Amino acid sequence: MNWIEGIIVFAFVLNLFCIFIVFAGYPAFLFVFSLGKPKRFNSPGQESYPYISVIVVFRNAETLIEQKILNFKELDYPETKMEMILVSDGSTDQSLDLIQNDLSDRIKLFHSKDHIGKARGLNLGVKQSKGDILVFSDADSILIKNSIQVLSKYFSDSAIGGVCGQRSVLENHTRIRSGQMKYIEWDSMIKALEVKSGLSITSHDGKLYAVRKKLFQPVPDAVTDDSFISLSIIRQKYRFIFDRDAIAFIRIPSRNGWHELKRRARIVCRSLNGLKMNRELFNPGKFGFFSIGLFVNKVLRRTLPFALILFFLTSWMLSDNGVVPAVIAFWGQVAGYGLSLLHPFFCTRPLSDKAAGRFLKKISGLGFFFCLGMLGTLLGVVLFFSGKEITKWDPEKG
Repeated sequence: MNWIEGIIVFAFVLNLFCIFIVFAGYPAFLFVFSLGKPKRFNSPGQESYPYISVIVVFRNAETLIEQKILNFKELDYPETKMEMILVSDGSTDQSLDLIQNDLSDRIKLFHSKDHIGKARGLNLGVKQSKGDILVFSDADSILIKNSIQVLSKYFSDSAIGGVCGQRSVLENHTRIRSGQMKYIEWDSMIKALEVKSGLSITSHDGKLYAVRKKLFQPVPDAVTDDSFISLSIIRQKYRFIFDRDAIAFIRIPSRNGWHELKRRARIVCRSLNGLKMNRELFNPGKFGFFSIGLFVNKVLRRTLPFALILFFLTSWMLSDNGVVPAVIAFWGQVAGYGLSLLHPFFCTRPLSDKAAGRFLKKISGLGFFFCLGMLGTLLGVVLFFSGKEITKWDPEKG
């Protein structure tokens, strides 16, 4: 073996290792590490109710905002201990007119005539709030009745600075739904294992989460607001955890493939900006194993597109030399990517009505969503290194 072949073999093994660590190694380590761990939180019951401010920033949400307000009114939490702060980010539709009759001392509206972006809208909402605990939720998130109680009980533990809930997708009419559902399940499994291991979560769900107001730091532009808020709290040496029982029902995150591509690129670019601002968290000397988990879940995961490309190329090169593991890896990738790219074909009705067709549709759908996610991640990384700052956008909720 000459030095060129040695470099190819090294690159093949290294990229395989990176892929393994992200998808299986880190979750497997958490599972083993969490075995036998004592319960990290003992709920004292709901003997006291902290004052809660539910903050919702929206833009052109006329199809959503009335239902969101009704959902707030139906939450199982003392009315005298909860307020709703609505912040309109330059809305130009009928949403402001629709909610006028709902405004009161408990439900307040603040409107920016200009499109200022979600981060500034959140900062404005927090400034106008009076709760000890801030609950952030999107206009398209419908909360189960006891969700606020589930979140608020954790703040009886002085070591906990924030907690996020579980998103649950209601819709079932898009081609990439199965892929999105599997991703949510996988990500939620990692969060649950991190909490059971006594760690803070490294990946955050912004559809429903609560934080101590005293720990809130203003959200800068061009970052993923939910991730930045959770990381800033962990940086202050408080835990940020996850509870599956605080459920927020949402519409499908991505309406179609193009929407998923744009959404993923935006999220990755903005989250990398937030990580850069909180880079202190990557110091294991200060934050222990959380720093390693954060690197795996937020940095290595972002480099997966590059690892996958290099793994494909090196397995192809080595397969020409008859290296059996490389041959298996190369043709396995060819088959997997080929099946994924055929997903639109498998979605045709004559094929979907047959058992084999439905199976192919489901499997290829997972692969199709994965490929879209990797392409969107690649674009997001490129945008980040190009210095692109995405501070505002028009949401696609329809």
